Amino acid sequence: MKILVSLPKKGIYLNEGESIDKIFTGDSSSSGTISATVRLASLLHDHGFTICLSSNQEVSCSQFTCLKHNDVEPQEFDWLIVHESHWDGMSLTFGNEFLHKTFLWLHLYSCFAMVYSFIQAGGNRVICASIDCANTFRAVPEWDKKIAVAYNSYNEIFSPDVAQIETTRKSLIFIGAIRPSKGFPELMKTWSYLAQNQVDLELKIAGSIRIHDKNASIGPLGIAEENFETNQIKPWLDSLPERYQPRFLGSLTPKQLQAEINQSWAAIVNPSWYATETFCISAVEAQACNKTVFSVARGGLKETIYRENFNSLATDPNPDTLGNLIIQGLSAEKNINENGLLAGEYVRNKFSNESIKKTWINLLEGKPNEPQIPKHWKTSKDIVCDLLRYSNTSKLYYFYRSPHDRKILGLQQRR
Repeated sequence: MKILVSLPKKGIYLNEGESIDKIFTGDSSSSGTISATVRLASLLHDHGFTICLSSNQEVSCSQFTCLKHNDVEPQEFDWLIVHESHWDGMSLTFGNEFLHKTFLWLHLYSCFAMVYSFIQAGGNRVICASIDCANTFRAVPEWDKKIAVAYNSYNEIFSPDVAQIETTRKSLIFIGAIRPSKGFPELMKTWSYLAQNQVDLELKIAGSIRIHDKNASIGPLGIAEENFETNQIKPWLDSLPERYQPRFLGSLTPKQLQAEINQSWAAIVNPSWYATETFCISAVEAQACNKTVFSVARGGLKETIYRENFNSLATDPNPDTLGNLIIQGLSAEKNINENGLLAGEYVRNKFSNESIKKTWINLLEGKPNEPQIPKHWKTSKDIVCDLLRYSNTSKLYYFYRSPHDRKILGLQQRR
């Protein structure tokens, strides 16, 4: 079986001349989307499939062939696994005549019209990174047949390391891109609240906007995009006492990040109530190091973050609520440590590379796969979505409800 695995349509994600091999070995930093995509290509290659990876730039790999998107000959492949950016609501980058053998892989929450239009145009299946993401499309016709879930894999270099000793002062490590849409404004508010409460804790920030685009321009502090840095980050830093100034670690390789996580007390990932995560590989990687992860009970985070021994997810949007959970954790050391150990077992079983590979093989071979999308109702919204789907009125509903959906659906009607 010959399979194309395609990276996002645009963006520069590797330095010029850099090999993808460095992502496998943990020697190159990359976003969760990029790392999950190249790992999938590697996992399918290891299974014996013939793999080709396409991207927007010239890249190399010792395991399989790499091409630029424009050089792909889609007729040569049995299946195409493509990033969501390759479907614009009307056309597929590689040609609509190949939709019947295309898996559209969603890494973000998309809109009804994007998924609906792909399926109506003849797309094979839509793959979501979490059950929560898949459930948002319940109103789409053939939802139970055309939409499936495949969790993202993580780099198994992330593991507990007893040689990495915590410093005398406990540290909380934030892992993620330093941008407004990745929960950084909420992190700033939560940390200001913790500073006001004079917690015995240090904040480390591992991330950079350049994880998402190597050519992104940054401000004079070298932290984030210039406007965000000047208008929000600098005033925040100026407001913090010297003792609570965060330590910016920049864009770390997986090897470097693994060491920083192991030296930390706990981790925090995207605490935004509104810019929700479909999955969150950073949360999985931190837990693989036996660390408790703090965030909010939204989106895919409810599936990726273990919290049976200590509830580390805030259940309302007030940043102070998350701050109070962290304060509680500082006074419940035993619970935090036990929760971290159990979290490590949880992610090493549920999100292992072997488990993710098996899911994708089942999808490619048309077999039942785990995890399955939920058929039962949990909320009133589920009931409404099912009624829309069964009555075949979902297209009309979203056409009038959402300007964004209306634009895409309107383009379809004018074809």
